[in-house]
Amino acid sequence: MTSVSLTERYIIAARLKGYLNKHAESVALLTEALEQDPGSARLLRFRGHRRISIGDYTGAVEDLRTAADQLDKVEDEYEMYQVEVEKDVVSLILGRPEQVRPQHLSEAMAAQDPAALDRYLTTLHTSVWYHLGVAQYLLGDFEGCLPSFREAERASRHQEGTVASQDWQYMALRRLGRPAEADEVLDRFRKIELVEEDHLVGYEGRMQLYTGQISSDQLWAMCEGDGLRTVTQGYGLGNWHYYNGEIDKAREVFDGVLATNVKHAFAYLAVKAEYDRNPDFAGTATTKEN
Repeated sequence: MTSVSLTERYIIAARLKGYLNKHAESVALLTEALEQDPGSARLLRFRGHRRISIGDYTGAVEDLRTAADQLDKVEDEYEMYQVEVEKDVVSLILGRPEQVRPQHLSEAMAAQDPAALDRYLTTLHTSVWYHLGVAQYLLGDFEGCLPSFREAERASRHQEGTVASQDWQYMALRRLGRPAEADEVLDRFRKIELVEEDHLVGYEGRMQLYTGQISSDQLWAMCEGDGLRTVTQGYGLGNWHYYNGEIDKAREVFDGVLATNVKHAFAYLAVKAEYDRNPDFAGTATTKEN
């Protein structure tokens, strides 16, 4: 990339703020960018994501729904993963814009350099639908999130996006009391030939719990002191206890999730949402904000 557009610079800066857990500042940057490029699906995708991070789930749904409504006219594109974005941040700071890679890779660009896809692990369409589903789920709209996660699964080009989308669908269907449909999601998961990758945070383990391939103790042992994996797998495990009628066990696991203090994780936010809105957890104290 010989030059970096202003929109790209805003996105890179906003993503860096997110990595630093300065999510409100990330939202502010993306709002500023949208004043210059109103209605941009790409900008709305990232602002919607960060609005989830600050607990503005209604605002996130508005952004992501607006983006989703125009996706049939927007070419899908691969998105750079965090570890690669950080390298490009360094290049920009050091005044080497020519070393900044495209943050969004078109199908044509990917066809010319297939090896580059190792750096691009999701796509614009998948991200819009997935984050829309998460925001709806966190609002307690289990019915409404299902179409969004189905679209995310359909659009996904990589294992993590596919499995994560299936996982949220499974949880929502179980919460809606529709186990037969939830089993259909597990059938799709069983067809995936899983590949272990360093960046994976635990959705595969959760789905293996639901299918009976591993036990709850095995799932918990897989966390190995990893905070993000503990949060991600912990919410799935606690939710599994909950819809199987084991509320005390669910609360114990959920408390363990909050104890990690990994506040940016969607699973952490999901536990807080459970404690805030679910009468079965009435009186359960959440951790104080720093």
